[in-house]
Amino acid sequence: MALAVSHALAAGSSPIDWFREWLRPHIVQPETLKLFLDPKAKVWARFDPTFGYLLRNAFVRDGVDGCHTLARYETTGQRKQLHFADQPCRLHTYGDSFTQGHQVSDGETWQEVLAAHFCEPIRNFGVGGFGVYQAYRRLIDIEQSDMQAKYLIFNIWGDDHLRSLYAWRWLAFPANVLASMSGTMFHANPWVHARLSPDGELIERPNLCPTEQSLQQLGDLDFLVDTFSKDEIAQLLFAQSTGKIFDSEIFAATASLAGVAIEAIDREEKVRATANQILHAYAIRVGMRVIDRLHAFCQRQDRKLLVLLSYPIGSIWHACNRSSFDDPDHVDWHPAIFRSHLDTKGIPWVDSLPAHVAEYDSFKLTAKEYVDRYYIGHYNPKGNHFFAFAIKDRVRQWLSPPPPVYQEGPDPLIRFQGYLPG
Repeated sequence: MALAVSHALAAGSSPIDWFREWLRPHIVQPETLKLFLDPKAKVWARFDPTFGYLLRNAFVRDGVDGCHTLARYETTGQRKQLHFADQPCRLHTYGDSFTQGHQVSDGETWQEVLAAHFCEPIRNFGVGGFGVYQAYRRLIDIEQSDMQAKYLIFNIWGDDHLRSLYAWRWLAFPANVLASMSGTMFHANPWVHARLSPDGELIERPNLCPTEQSLQQLGDLDFLVDTFSKDEIAQLLFAQSTGKIFDSEIFAATASLAGVAIEAIDREEKVRATANQILHAYAIRVGMRVIDRLHAFCQRQDRKLLVLLSYPIGSIWHACNRSSFDDPDHVDWHPAIFRSHLDTKGIPWVDSLPAHVAEYDSFKLTAKEYVDRYYIGHYNPKGNHFFAFAIKDRVRQWLSPPPPVYQEGPDPLIRFQGYLPG
């Protein structure tokens, strides 16, 4: 159905003019792409035809107290392992930068904390910026290669569901983020992504720019307009940003797929709020369909799956401060409908938020003072240590047999053949 929108077009302009001007700041400059594609450049990411980018070894001043952090990656794709890397590995982890361990050095990730405690290796295949769908695709690639693990941990953070939808995540960034990511931190170029079919099933879509040459099109405004003016998620981002609707029929159809009832839209503020509501609801539905496919893969392959729910700093602050979800700044990133879906599928999951709130309640701190203990954007080393021990009991109960340090029996006190010298 068409929607009645009260805002009038400016003289001489049209929806396509609005859309073009909205896209203009997102043009990628040639020097940005040249640096990104230079195999010898000291930049954060490298081109990948499927995921748009993967990570390079990096030494970046982004850590706690203004320090540099060292992040290195094995030729097989995982982050460098420091604990028990020479031992057989049964546990792989997937997700975004909160899995990767952005802003901490090798050895300070929550996986390495757990590996040191469990006395067994844990591989880390997290990639900063990935969404639920992209992390799922990376898992499928790795777990169908020679590097397979029986136990798979899938970490979902903050807006990861939204990232699954984006054909080009760059369009979701405000101007200040675009500026900060146009140099050594460039990433978020087009990648594989997911949408819903008219009957609500998952559609897996390919990378729009799967070659280095095709990336040059990101500097062509006509290409951007022609490509993204037809994209329903780009149209929602446009509405969210500008308060204007590009195509009312597509807007209404996407809302219907998301299960969002549209009321009269008579103000730009209402357009923004409605577009935001549609994006979030649509993303959660895509996330549930992705989890269905992940669960089916694990069942076919006789793998064990554990889902972790992690959070940005704002969510921890709001939870500690007992904020209501009526607060427009308090986002329910892992709503009840998603958690219920995990339960229905029989997928075990761990929510890290209650552990934060319980610890906060034992302190005499403000919510701001509490989150500053653990976050510098991402978790600092103390935050990763907290997270590791927040999930530790559930992970060790899930593993069979338990980690070496938790195994019981008649063996002598000092054993651990293969680890101890002599």
